[in-house]
Amino acid sequence: MKIVNPIPEPADGANAVVDGLLRKAHAQLERKFAIVRRPEVAVGAFRSSLGPILIAEGPKGLVLIHYMDSGDTAGQLDKLRQKFDPIKDPRAVEPVVDEIARLLEGDADALTHRVDLSMVDSDFRREALRRLCEVPSGSVVSYQALAAATGAPNAQRAIGTAMATNPIPVYVPCHRVVRSDGMVGNYGGGPSRKIKLLRAEGFDIDRHHRLHAVWGHRDTKIYCRPECQAAQRANRSKLLMFADAPHARQAGMRPCKLCRPAG
Repeated sequence: MKIVNPIPEPADGANAVVDGLLRKAHAQLERKFAIVRRPEVAVGAFRSSLGPILIAEGPKGLVLIHYMDSGDTAGQLDKLRQKFDPIKDPRAVEPVVDEIARLLEGDADALTHRVDLSMVDSDFRREALRRLCEVPSGSVVSYQALAAATGAPNAQRAIGTAMATNPIPVYVPCHRVVRSDGMVGNYGGGPSRKIKLLRAEGFDIDRHHRLHAVWGHRDTKIYCRPECQAAQRANRSKLLMFADAPHARQAGMRPCKLCRPAG
């Protein structure tokens, strides 16, 4: 009986080619499966010190805090599903509610959760929110100053849009952005929530929604009374407003020798 020889093994060079094709195919499959296997986020809805909120947290940090009585909750969940797989798990995100409560009681160090800006699609908005996170508790910045810090000094309206669409309020503190004249201005969760957050951080706000603050200059590191001539002449894009003199000093500022701000 004639024995038929088996199919010969490919030469070493051919093996290398096949291995390379297999590696390439596996890499392509991994990318495809990575898209299918979106990161999971724990989601919960709560009654909080700021009213009803929806919270979502993923492996890299908080991705969403939504005031449920001020907008389209279903729309927010749809946006969340575009990038993540939401899993109902209130216990996993409940500590955020406790941190917000402690913040409103005056604990400036209450917020410890990381944030993940994956829900922000615009590079400009993402950069504006990153810059905003550098504004410390007890201080606020104007829309103009934040635009300048982001590298677009004339983009105040775009900054307003970035604040209005901020997916993680409180932790990404859009309540710390106010008008150049010291008025509180708009807020996605409503002005009463913004005032509540600012008062918790030490600000005195009158019935006209104007902040009583001292003004500090980023470059000179000097803080003044708002009516001081030096403050009035200063480039508004370089100013921070502080709740009081101790907050200004804590930020490394020194008092103006002209107006001698108290505190």
